[in-house]
Amino acid sequence: MPSSLFLTRFALAVLVALASACDPSGGRRDLVPGPPVLPAVASAVAVPATTVHEAPPMPGPGRARGEAAVAENRACELCHEREARSWRSSLHHHAGTHPAYRDAFAVEPNPFCRGCHVPEGVPTAEPSASVRALGVGCVTCHLTPGGDILAAPAQDRQEPAPHRLLRSAEFASDGGCAGCHEFTFPGLHGGDDRAFMQTTSREHRRSAGRTTPCASCHMPLVDGARSHGFDRVRDPAWLRENLLVEAERQGDIVQLTLRQPRPGHAFPTGDLFRRLEVGLLVQDRSGRVRLRERQFLARHFEVRTGVAGRHLERDDRVFDEPRSVFFSLPDGEHLRISWWVTLQRVASVGDGTSPAEARVESEVRLHEGRLP
Repeated sequence: MPSSLFLTRFALAVLVALASACDPSGGRRDLVPGPPVLPAVASAVAVPATTVHEAPPMPGPGRARGEAAVAENRACELCHEREARSWRSSLHHHAGTHPAYRDAFAVEPNPFCRGCHVPEGVPTAEPSASVRALGVGCVTCHLTPGGDILAAPAQDRQEPAPHRLLRSAEFASDGGCAGCHEFTFPGLHGGDDRAFMQTTSREHRRSAGRTTPCASCHMPLVDGARSHGFDRVRDPAWLRENLLVEAERQGDIVQLTLRQPRPGHAFPTGDLFRRLEVGLLVQDRSGRVRLRERQFLARHFEVRTGVAGRHLERDDRVFDEPRSVFFSLPDGEHLRISWWVTLQRVASVGDGTSPAEARVESEVRLHEGRLP
């Protein structure tokens, strides 16, 4: 059940939304973002000063606050217009409505998935349209179960806030992300990587970039404020900058070496449907294909009879150290050699034994070239 403090905030949010929807003469207008109203309301009541809190609860799945969260989120958007604008374009906002999620959920309708993708709904029940559309909202990450608002530590002087803030270094690091970006398979427990469906947080803690907060890369500063669009992972140019490839031929061997210039976690990271396709095409002078070979860098899982979850066979993604992929050339002279590296997301990994047969849902060609 929501806390009494949360319900109080919910009631305040409803009053604010209704007040913003009416003109002074009582005529009703559409609910559209207008001038910030919460600070004015807050100034009429006793609002605690901004505080620093060392160990508040971190965001996580299954918040299950329903329509109260939708209304509360609307109150956030009214004042934080710039952040709300970028959030509306994010995959966080579309977590519960994105076709990739909806298609996957139709195949495997597991309440476990709803916990992160529709966190303000009840995982075991079909969410309302508005709760589904909210996705991962402002309140999902910033509003604690007790009704306080989480924020990162102020980098310079602290501006007066119209509401209480709990500033947390943990929230500003991977603590604000780990609840939904690192978890075990349903039914599996323990700290071994093999039990985990996603390992992004522990990858970060083990990396050379462990002291760099997630937000430094994924929430860059735009006009002095952190972007809430989380769109760099969809920017091909940014992805290319963060995975470099060197190709060389030594006799009848082609070696492609992949390297992260600023490693903060594996490349790729996240769900088990992401992978790198590293490919080689060899043709003779006439254009006849002599060899076409692909290798896949990913967390390689297999389904085993009688075993919960999936079994991790190997993990050959690119971490702090360079990763080399080798191809053997066919016999012949005057060969034309082309290579490529593509970031892919597949619809399913199946039983894990035939990665080449997986249906590719989306892909970005990161690098390509030719060798003499």
